[in-house]
Amino acid sequence: MPLAAMTIGEAIKQATLQLEGGSLISARVEAERIVGEALGLERSDLYLYSEQKLTASAQAFITKAVAERLGGRPLQYILGHQHFRHLDFICRENVLIPRPETELLVEEVLAGLDDLRTLGVPLVLDIGSGTGAIALSIAHENGVARIIAADVSDEAVALSRENAERHGLLDRVTVVQSDLFDGLQDYRRCVDIVVSNPPYIRTSDLDGLQGEVRREPRLALDGGVDGLDFYRAIIEGAPAFLKPGGLLFFEIGFDQAADVVAICEKSGSFKDDEVRKD
Repeated sequence: MPLAAMTIGEAIKQATLQLEGGSLISARVEAERIVGEALGLERSDLYLYSEQKLTASAQAFITKAVAERLGGRPLQYILGHQHFRHLDFICRENVLIPRPETELLVEEVLAGLDDLRTLGVPLVLDIGSGTGAIALSIAHENGVARIIAADVSDEAVALSRENAERHGLLDRVTVVQSDLFDGLQDYRRCVDIVVSNPPYIRTSDLDGLQGEVRREPRLALDGGVDGLDFYRAIIEGAPAFLKPGGLLFFEIGFDQAADVVAICEKSGSFKDDEVRKD
């Protein structure tokens, strides 16, 4: 069949079959995303216009994207963006991809902001901001709080700033390059909430991760021998930056709750620990 003669419906079907052949679990959804990206259409519109013929350039994009996906490249890097809560974030290699489970972390921080009894504008510090998904979502949905988005990676800092500009949030989100708290001395005793989705994979488990996850930056995944290195460091450092009564929020691995709570309690700086399952 000539490339230009293929319809949207046929393209989705063919891409789905190819991705299923590569044992991709969400083959149909990914096929729809690839075809939608090629045409600039939402998912619902793909079926509304399913009989519309593709151009040669759209078919070439689909063919290339499916081949890259079968080669193990994450879909978000192929398409260059990922939706997270109410915003769409530019994604690039060398920066961790935002994941749906992290949306609950944002929800908990927003609830914490609602519960805070603080004078003036609340300040939230996001350690390890990556694309800026957590920081920018908080700023977008709260509308009042100021956010410091900090990351050690040059690529992450640049991408957080680009996403902040894209969504018109640079007036309330400050992007800072910092190795944990090292570059944040101006914010000591000023912060109402510290939030982080730190690296928490055990070093010995990294090689066993799915191939596409291994394509993401090791710096954003490796949590040390027991996966807890960054929790220890943040729990130790956060009290110097939090106001009295300030809050600390983490995303943790499925089997790390007891260990992280124990680290908090041992520190003597945090109490009233709560764990929520996503």
